[in-house]
Amino acid sequence: MRKLTTVVMGLVFISIISCDDDSKSQQNNDNGGNSESPIGRELSEAEKNGMRLLKRRQEQKKNASAVVERNTTTTYRYLVSSDDYPIFTTLMQKSSISKHIHANQVTVLAPTDDAFENFSRYKELLNPGNEAILDEFISYHVINSSLEYKQFSEGTSWEVHAGATLELTRTGGINFNGAHVRSGNIVTDGGSIIGMDNLIYTPKLDE
Repeated sequence: MRKLTTVVMGLVFISIISCDDDSKSQQNNDNGGNSESPIGRELSEAEKNGMRLLKRRQEQKKNASAVVERNTTTTYRYLVSSDDYPIFTTLMQKSSISKHIHANQVTVLAPTDDAFENFSRYKELLNPGNEAILDEFISYHVINSSLEYKQFSEGTSWEVHAGATLELTRTGGINFNGAHVRSGNIVTDGGSIIGMDNLIYTPKLDE
């Protein structure tokens, strides 16, 4: 009987000690090892800046991954699936040069919509009988090799798909055949796209 009582008392003593240790451990964890917990108090300015920086980095990483996935395509598919250069893309799709752009490593020099302000008759390129003029227009905006912006801007001249060799100058910015080149480029598996603030070539249409 004494042995049984001793065993029971021992178990009770161990249980009390264990509970006390767990309570202290939990208290230390809650207090961060005797440091003040950020929960329940206002964050300092440094902590807020740190959280904002972490959020920005996470967003940048997410956006970078999206860009890589989006650009894993051809220049043609990128243009037709984006809203970056709608007027030029519409004309490109209707030209026979679109097949060449889709199937080869090329650099597309894509004019913005604003670039067409000085060529208000661009819609006439889609009229029956103007197919050759449309193809010529698109051909002046295609180089038959894949060039990133830095490589392109460091040249002195480049031959376009139309067969003409056009001069690249650096007065007042980078200009190709007098048309201002926008900074940067979009790289795809099928080549690259460089934006243009002006048309490289303006076709002549019958009155």
